[in-house]
Amino acid sequence: MNKKAVNRRRVVFAWVCAAALATLLQATPALAQPSGRIVLWRADFGRTPDGPPPWLEASYDQTGPNTVTLTLTSHLSGTDVLWGLEDSSAAVGWAFYLDQPLAGISCRSGTCGNSNSGFDASGFDTGPVGGLFNLGFGWDRFEPFGALDSAVYDLTFTSAMITFPFDAGRGTDLFSVAQVQGLGSGNGSGWIVAAPVPFPVPEPEEFGLFGLGVLIVLSVHMRRCTHAGNVARRYRKGFASPSRGGSLARV
Repeated sequence: MNKKAVNRRRVVFAWVCAAALATLLQATPALAQPSGRIVLWRADFGRTPDGPPPWLEASYDQTGPNTVTLTLTSHLSGTDVLWGLEDSSAAVGWAFYLDQPLAGISCRSGTCGNSNSGFDASGFDTGPVGGLFNLGFGWDRFEPFGALDSAVYDLTFTSAMITFPFDAGRGTDLFSVAQVQGLGSGNGSGWIVAAPVPFPVPEPEEFGLFGLGVLIVLSVHMRRCTHAGNVARRYRKGFASPSRGGSLARV
């Protein structure tokens, strides 16, 4: 193989690598377009909720430069419920930490929290868990957040987001904390927490599809490169056949 053919293949391989990297970067959420979920799966203090974890899940999606949709979903079972913030000094029902202040929050649909829910830069009472959590939700005990309940909130930040809005609570490595009520025969309570990666990790199926795509691209480019090399060799030997776009003159 001559030097020109080697250089040609190197160029093709470089383009394939660049295309594969671009595809991977496109599949990974950009910092300016956060999307992901936080799951509460670990019992931290007190009693443990019934049923298997995760017991609570929060998913968030950016809808504009400074707006996010936050969906709260309960996987609790039986009599296990959330309430809290029945007054401004009461312990929170479910809390998060935001790394930038909110300009507004509104509940769009579902089992909405009470009027004390919202953003408080000084933080909410998270009982024995501690730390600073500045986005809190509470429900009245006669209208709690229980099995199969969900609530959709629209969050508006004071400025455009340049990073993921959800972070670990100050003084902790936890992304969320909640107090579950109605546990056991004595209607006890327990605190559950979450410390996930704050962006979605691709599922194995997504890695498989990405790998398949890279293999297809490599296969197509290698076939084209091989065909071009064969034509060039035949041309040099004087046995080239007429191409689709015309004929090759014999040397």
